[in-house]
Amino acid sequence: MKKVILFNFNGTITNTKFLAIDMYNEIAEKQGYKRILEEDVPYLSTLSIRNRCKVLNLPLYKMPLVGIAIKRRSQKYISNLKPVAGIKETLEFLKKEGYKLGFTTSNNQGVINEFLINNSINIFDYSHFSFSPLSKSKDISSFLKKYDLNKEEVVYVGDELRDIKAAKKNGLFCIAVSWGFDSVELLNTGHADKIITKPKEILDIL
Repeated sequence: MKKVILFNFNGTITNTKFLAIDMYNEIAEKQGYKRILEEDVPYLSTLSIRNRCKVLNLPLYKMPLVGIAIKRRSQKYISNLKPVAGIKETLEFLKKEGYKLGFTTSNNQGVINEFLINNSINIFDYSHFSFSPLSKSKDISSFLKKYDLNKEEVVYVGDELRDIKAAKKNGLFCIAVSWGFDSVELLNTGHADKIITKPKEILDIL
């Protein structure tokens, strides 16, 4: 049986980095946190979430609420985004080769369905929608239980250090991608099984 390839949606299938930054900056202006400038991004991408909060004068205990607020504000824009360059072709090739495709996301189901249709990649076999963008480990566990899948059957693809940690906690083979928010330097601290710079590299690993 071909493996199931499970993707984290934001940052992996579509690049939401600058959308999230714009949403954060709207919140920061109202709450008095430090705004993120474009020149700040390379440095922030090397930091853990805890250390980013310190730099931005954002209390760590408020980070979950800010994350949820960013998610809510971004929903009206997600469906009009484009996929990461090369991901559509990679998904289509995986599908053709008999792999099952899945994703996890905290975005609204209707928004994601519209994105997939708009970009002609409505080809996923499995999906898992959650409320919080900070529950990745539970999301993966729920996904496995929902579709009665063993950890050996699933390969996880994500763009953040916490994706790697969540995948490892659930015993999954993990591929980290370099085109999300977290830098390769930061991703390396999570000891992903593989780190890639282009979507087509997934094919070489499988």
